[in-house]
Amino acid sequence: MRITPFRRGRASLAAAAAVAAALAWPATTLAEARDDLWEVTTKMEMPGTPMTMPAQVHRVCVAKNRGDEDLIPRRDNCRVTESQRTGNKLTYKMACTGDDAMDVTGELTHGGDRYEGRMRMTPRSGGESMSMAQTFAGRRVGDCTAAN
Repeated sequence: MRITPFRRGRASLAAAAAVAAALAWPATTLAEARDDLWEVTTKMEMPGTPMTMPAQVHRVCVAKNRGDEDLIPRRDNCRVTESQRTGNKLTYKMACTGDDAMDVTGELTHGGDRYEGRMRMTPRSGGESMSMAQTFAGRRVGDCTAAN
């Protein structure tokens, strides 16, 4: 059996580069998995108060394989207890615990690269119950990589 030495000519270097590129392509594609970067504007309304709170804008990265509930703005101490999707509309209930314990009901309407919604929050404190409302709107502004 005769072993031929590797020739280092231009053709063989080009072939080796093509093979290396072909092997690296899937790894690069996986490393650049694109999730959705959303810009979300929220506005709080407290009926009966003379002061209007300014809208807040923030960006959030949401995984492509997200559930509908991942688009609902919420704090860490809130969890969705019920949700139902009909067409492009999601209705939900949340329970929030801790110092700001409250019950939340809301709805979200999704339309491709945009969504909007509203929620009503009722505190579970022992004192006077002051209901608050929040509206929100999100629009997809780019790609990102969501944390796992």
